[in-house]
Amino acid sequence: MTRRIASYTRKLSHLASRSLKGLFILPLLVPAIVMAADSAVFLQYHHVSDKTPAVTSISPAMFKQHLDYLDKNDFNVAPIESITRAIQNGQPVPDKTVVITFDDAYKNIYENAFPILKEKGWPFTIFVSTQPVDRGFGKFLTWKQIQEMSRAGATIANHTISHPHMPEKKSGESDQAWLQRSKKDITDTEERIKEKTGQSIKMLAWPFGETDPALRKMIKEMGYIGFGQQSGAIGPLSDFTRLPRYPMSGNYTDMGGFRTKVNSRPLPVTRQEPDTAIIDPKELMPPLILTLANGQYQKKQLNCYVSGQGKVELEWLDKEKTRFRTQAKSPLPVGRSRYNCTAPSMDGRHYYWFSHQWLRFTKDGKAID
Repeated sequence: MTRRIASYTRKLSHLASRSLKGLFILPLLVPAIVMAADSAVFLQYHHVSDKTPAVTSISPAMFKQHLDYLDKNDFNVAPIESITRAIQNGQPVPDKTVVITFDDAYKNIYENAFPILKEKGWPFTIFVSTQPVDRGFGKFLTWKQIQEMSRAGATIANHTISHPHMPEKKSGESDQAWLQRSKKDITDTEERIKEKTGQSIKMLAWPFGETDPALRKMIKEMGYIGFGQQSGAIGPLSDFTRLPRYPMSGNYTDMGGFRTKVNSRPLPVTRQEPDTAIIDPKELMPPLILTLANGQYQKKQLNCYVSGQGKVELEWLDKEKTRFRTQAKSPLPVGRSRYNCTAPSMDGRHYYWFSHQWLRFTKDGKAID
């Protein structure tokens, strides 16, 4: 009986979100059992095309498979703002909640993704870099297309003006000047989006997923929430200046991996050391120390992996196994790398997931695409 009630109430919630074209409102008849979760999965797409660079693309056919899986398995596809704010404020959200996002505002979102999303009545978010749109670059959306999707329930959010490497300073630039420049970039983008769409939700997707503690502190003081490109689910212990999203491009689009990720939970990390993505040139195999809260995950099955290096060792630093250390086996390359740590749930049905993105500059202090 309980299972039938839970299934029925999930469907009511799902239908409510569909019928209101993105407004996250649950009917009063839905009992509290629906509101059992405290986490959600956010998906990050770029191109939806089979004619664009594979590393940042998903084919339209595979994208449809993703959405059909969510549909057939009673996932709650919800708008970004209400779900993010609910988790941030410690409020419950519907079980199996997913948020769909796109970065960079490519035209093929309108051509290939929007028709499917519109048919299903699902909300989604486009993080827009405004300069390519303003200049009418052919591969990017027009404001007319963005406005049409906005009217249909899409959220339009901030991805800076020109998609820079934000932790990178200009030659001779002081920390203060760098932060002022970064703040103006974000503010000007937000104003442009509001001017063209009427929206201003103060949510920022870091270009390339790159950020550092000073930038994160800045956007927090500005009242923004930040999103990265590291994998993992979002929960109440997540850092709301660099929230994880699962990249869904290139080798990360297959259905097996998709099913695992949309059903994942956040590994309950209460502290991480260091708190920065920037790699010290003197420590090219940076250690990462994580402190964990208790949860429904199997500590004995906790494993960590490094980009391009596979599984790496981890060392528990206390008898209670609440704090552990892991690091790369060899120096991380210039550019972006990730440490991923995962553990299966007690019942073996889900994975608890945490990812940390690293950024190594070139010798002259540059980030690379």
